[in-house]
Amino acid sequence: MKYNKIYQQLKKKYSDAEIADAMMIPADLTAAEEVTMAQEMKAIRFQKLSETTEEDRILADVMRLRFNIEAYLKSNAFLFDKTFGKYLEEYIRILKKSRKAIAEDLALHYTKLSRIINDKEEPSIALCYRLEKHTGNLIKARLWWQLLIKKQAFILEEDEATRIAEQNKVKNALRA
Repeated sequence: MKYNKIYQQLKKKYSDAEIADAMMIPADLTAAEEVTMAQEMKAIRFQKLSETTEEDRILADVMRLRFNIEAYLKSNAFLFDKTFGKYLEEYIRILKKSRKAIAEDLALHYTKLSRIINDKEEPSIALCYRLEKHTGNLIKARLWWQLLIKKQAFILEEDEATRIAEQNKVKNALRA
């Protein structure tokens, strides 16, 4: 077996105790044993899930949202389904609160919140600070703001018509 070969190589450098402490040695299981093991693991996962409190679920989902935002910000592509408003909407869904309740929590008018979620209005830095506090500092204001910056950078790159229209208004440019 290949595991025996690996073990023999490791044994030249380490003691059996060191190997056991540092390595995860896979077990050779039969198909029936694998099925039994999978069922046991499933039962354990469901038991842990049933023991999870609502607060734990919310915290885990907010962390998942943060990791999703971070991964998206690392990517080069801009996607219209991953804007500030869409992530804010997902955050509200995680909390299982109404938009009106969240607007009150954030000291924001309900219609303004709705316009931000629907990408009709841009958020302010102040809202990013409020969201940071509301998420228990799990999602920093900088991450919320970077979502807006990513959208603005995309618009700067792609909106050639506005670029030309605005550049035509300039007089006495340094170069033609």
